[in-house]
Amino acid sequence: MKKFMIISVLIALTLSLTGCFWRRDRSENGASTETLTLTIWEDTKNIEMIMTITDEFARYYALTYPNAPRLRFDIVPHSEQSAIEDLVLDGPAGRGPDIVAFVHDTLGVAVGGNHLAPNMFAATIRAEHTEEAAHAASLNDVMYGFPITSESQILIYRPSKMSALQAENIETIIGTDAANARLVWDIYEGYYSFGLLNDAMLYGVDGETTTGPNFLNFATPQAIENILYMHTHFSGNTNLRIPGKISGTTDIEGLNQFLSQTVDAIIVAPYFWATAKEAFGADVAMTVLPQVNGQQMRPFSGYKLYGVSRYSKHPALAQELANFLVSDWAQALRFRDRSLLPTQTSLLEKMDQNTIVVNHWRNLDSLRMTIPEATLAEGRVFLASLETSILMPKIERFSAFWLAYANNMKALWEQGTLTQAQLIEYLNNMTRNM
Repeated sequence: MKKFMIISVLIALTLSLTGCFWRRDRSENGASTETLTLTIWEDTKNIEMIMTITDEFARYYALTYPNAPRLRFDIVPHSEQSAIEDLVLDGPAGRGPDIVAFVHDTLGVAVGGNHLAPNMFAATIRAEHTEEAAHAASLNDVMYGFPITSESQILIYRPSKMSALQAENIETIIGTDAANARLVWDIYEGYYSFGLLNDAMLYGVDGETTTGPNFLNFATPQAIENILYMHTHFSGNTNLRIPGKISGTTDIEGLNQFLSQTVDAIIVAPYFWATAKEAFGADVAMTVLPQVNGQQMRPFSGYKLYGVSRYSKHPALAQELANFLVSDWAQALRFRDRSLLPTQTSLLEKMDQNTIVVNHWRNLDSLRMTIPEATLAEGRVFLASLETSILMPKIERFSAFWLAYANNMKALWEQGTLTQAQLIEYLNNMTRNM
């Protein structure tokens, strides 16, 4: 039992009988005995973090509305990648969440099926978060999402196996006899290799254009040159490990190879950085993506969002909670503890400082949060990667990209000799049904 002024907050954590979710109860002395439950679908890696933040929301809610019902949170581990797909099935059936964490490129599917409620704090988000984050959370000028974090891609490597200078170019990592590091880079996987197509047109400049000349074109000069170069020099390179060759993925088989020290480096999203530090301590480093044939890659970037389900039984409270989950204090906590880059401009504008001090929502000196220089240095690398990236489209028709890209990239990579004409045909096949 912890006491805050005259209010006592009872915090009870129980695991549900089904083993499917964590349940948190909050009650206030003297408050109504009525219970109000909010269900949150949250990515498995962030369960502990969301528990901390919902603790704070319960305190905030109790102090703000002392006679309101006590709150209960059912926090359900759920993949952000498949969250919207499952909301489409579970939401109308009454089994879905009040709040769902999801990746922004699935927003089109959610909005197209009318499964998310518009963001009632849209003006606050636009005022406090980056323009890019607000754009990622919106479709057709209507905001639906609450930005959690932004990320592009980085190279994580072990300094005992390769130097920082080596890490600057693909050729010095695996391209010569002296460059014998082993690298996980899934050429077949659209998310991790689209950076090679660094002048491709993907639904126009805004990522949402679907009419007019040349709004969708992968067979562009630099894309052709980069892929032909990679195929010629690296398609038979045994130090380039491609999880897709064994029907695997970067996020499972690739990470396992890095953690087991089967490989020395991996091209991956920044979410893995915290785990890599825990595993290797001082023998791990990160940087922006390496150049290929002197060319800077243009990787995908993405945003993770919260959304309020249109099927929520407590929509107003769910909106208020979602906004609290992406507040400057909550984003500072994610950044400090899990290296998740914030979208709050109040934090990003201070990234070049030695430390950042963030006030607690109750403005208590004892609860101020300090983000140290080491974390800020990491954030500057994440920002540098983000600045060279292209935002993944969020329109519904983009969902056709992933399979088409993977099938054609696999086919062209495994082809013994690849001509430019053949490559152009493969690239046009990727976009044919997009």
